[in-house]
Amino acid sequence: MSKILVAIDGSDTSVRVVSYLATATSVFPATTSIDLIHVHLPIPSPRAVSWVGAEVVNKYYDDEAEIALTPARDVLRQHGRQFAVIKRVGDPGHEIAKAAKDGYVAIVMGTHGRTALLNLAMGSVATRVIAEATIPVMLIK
Repeated sequence: MSKILVAIDGSDTSVRVVSYLATATSVFPATTSIDLIHVHLPIPSPRAVSWVGAEVVNKYYDDEAEIALTPARDVLRQHGRQFAVIKRVGDPGHEIAKAAKDGYVAIVMGTHGRTALLNLAMGSVATRVIAEATIPVMLIK
């Protein structure tokens, strides 16, 4: 069975990507596992973590991941597709590329249609994934 890794950020775009993959059986047969990854940026201040406690912070990360992943999970279940879920905390581009080394044949992610200037100013998860990935990356708008 082949596996593809789909980056989920909770946006409508990421749900559209999953809907496309779930129904594009000529490209991704029903035997393909469509695995979802959600990466949350770490809370920037270590002080905040020490103030509220690691347990509270970890619950926050998990709750945020569940909010982002639930619509995509629902689509895959509705179409009877096989999937797994990966939750990480860190730099999204780096963590997605790193997770993809675990036997995946491709990474699929949505783009938000930002301009090149905005990507230069803000950075782009897709740009980072493309730079670090060792497998094909498919971007869907």
